[in-house]
Amino acid sequence: MPKRGLDVMGCEVFRFYRLIAVKDLVEPLSMIVPRKKTEVFQEDLYPLTAGNQAAVTAREWLLGINRGLSENTNPTPEKSPSGPE
Repeated sequence: MPKRGLDVMGCEVFRFYRLIAVKDLVEPLSMIVPRKKTEVFQEDLYPLTAGNQAAVTAREWLLGINRGLSENTNPTPEKSPSGPE
């Protein structure tokens, strides 16, 4: 599961899927970091990562052109719920 598909407000840091062949099931399993306050975005759990846009095209890469990451993204939620003030 890519980072953009995680539940960042629930402090989910990794999600994988377990295949249960006996029952023909796919079970999603989440790794969640326990935190006291889940209503605020935990920035220390989600550092900047490579975006989903390639820095170079295949043709540029074959020509030996090398560029850094084109975009860094942080899975910050669009709307962070406001906590009590």
